[in-house]
Order: sequence, then structure tokens, then C-alpha cells
Amino acid sequence: MQWSWKIGRWFGIDTRVHATFLLLLLWAAVSGFGQGGGMFAAVMGVTFMIAVFASVFLHEVGHALTARAFGIGTHQILLTPLGGIAEIEARDMRPREEMLIALAGPAVSLALGGALLVVATTLGSISPMRFIGALAWANLMIGLFNLLPAFPMDGGRVLRSWLATRMNYVRATGIAAEVGKWAALGMAALGLFFNPMLIVLAAFVYLAGRSEARGVRARAAYEGQLIDEPVRGGWFGAPHRDDSSDSYYVSERPQVVRHPPRRRHSHSHDPRRGRDLHVLRGPRQVIVVEQVTRW
Repeated sequence: MQWSWKIGRWFGIDTRVHATFLLLLLWAAVSGFGQGGGMFAAVMGVTFMIAVFASVFLHEVGHALTARAFGIGTHQILLTPLGGIAEIEARDMRPREEMLIALAGPAVSLALGGALLVVATTLGSISPMRFIGALAWANLMIGLFNLLPAFPMDGGRVLRSWLATRMNYVRATGIAAEVGKWAALGMAALGLFFNPMLIVLAAFVYLAGRSEARGVRARAAYEGQLIDEPVRGGWFGAPHRDDSSDSYYVSERPQVVRHPPRRRHSHSHDPRRGRDLHVLRGPRQVIVVEQVTRW
């Protein structure tokens, strides 16, 4: 992603931080300093924010390692002011796999929060005004918040996977996205009275859920079909018949082709050259799936 820097590679997964994260650290420093605590409070504010996002990183690692247990790779973990994103390979998952991967992140946060709460109680620092106590409560809140059925948040993915055991995947996604839309609207309403950041999160949930639902519908409509030319939005136009053998076909376990080669067909140029596409070569069939599933 543009405007992000690699800060390390842990568990075999590249970890990047978005440039806007620096604004969050600046806000933490200014808030601490402005409350009359001076430089020490500013440093502690930045340290606490880094500790919270280290916890968010572990939350995303929970998703990634559980996905790995099912043979599903993770391209990278990205930390942003709105939280973490584990970019897991886009592929069809069994409902049980998706549910366990979705639950892994909140489980890590709740376990970490519980462990820190025990430590805080032992040290007499259970108050959210103390560093360890505040970090413990932050992890518990992260875990519980992500379990809200607001697709594509973790709770929404759990809902989708449960529905997918009772109906087809497209319909399950549509219902989960609709529930997520109303959850986002409720979140935005709360943001008007309590924390404006909830409005930003609500907008992200609403737009991301709608985008992923649209992608699932498009994949169901075009998978295994021949296509004509690339269009905006990451999907190709109406399928058509052609005898060209230089084309792409998506299987259940797509590989990443960073620079798709030019093909002989007059519409073969892909304007997204240089971006990761999840595709496989195949005879006379073409489909391109969404780039990644973001958890």
C-alpha cells in the first residue's frame, strides 16, 4: 500500500505501518502534554499508543496463523489509525474455516486482556488510569468490539459463515452485509453523542461491507467465464466466447501475479499493472478475483 513502511517481518509475514499512524502518535503526545503532565506524560501517551497497536498486531497475527493452519497465506499485516488489517489470500473458505479464522483475532485480544488484568490486579493497577490496567481494558474492548455483527468485521464474518451453512454463500454475504449496514448506522448514531471516531469507523464498515458483498456477487456471476476487457472496480466486463489461450482463470487456491504479461487479445492490456492480482493461468477462461480479504 502507498504511504506505508515496512517495520519488520514476524511469523513470516511482512508488517507495515501507514503514514497516518504518525498523526495518531502526535495526537497522543499532544494530548498528554496538554493535560499538564509535561514531557513525561507526552512520552507515556506515545508509549501507551504503541502498546495498544502492538496488541492490535497480535490480534491480526491470530487471524493470520489460524488461516495458515488451513493452508491459507497472508500477504501482509497493515497497521492504520483505524486498526490493523491482515490481508489474507482471497479464496473460497469452508464456513468452519472462516468462522475459526474470524474468531481467532478477538480470542487473542480477550486472552491478552485477561492476562493483563490478572497482572494488573496483582500489582494493584487494575484502574484504567494505570498503564497496565488501561492496556488490559483496551484489549478487552478490542476483542468485544470486533465481535459486533458488523460485516466485514470479525463478528460479521462469523455471522456470514454461520449463514453459509444454511444457504448459498452469495445470499449469506448479502444478509451479513445488510446487518452490517444497520450496525454501522447505529455506530454512527452513537458517535454523534459520544465519540466522533465511531462515525469514521461506521463509514469504513459500511463502505467495506458493501464493497466485499459486491465482489462476492461479481465472482459468483463471472467465475469460470470468458471476459472481454477490464473495467473499474477490479472486475471484468460481460463474459464472451473467445478461442484465445492466453488468459487467466481463478482456482480455489490462486497465486499472485504482480505483473500480468501482455496478451495477444486487443483488450488484453490491464491498467492495473503493478498491482497484485489473484489469478491462475488456464485455457480459454478468464476471471480476476478481489485482491485480498481484509480481516
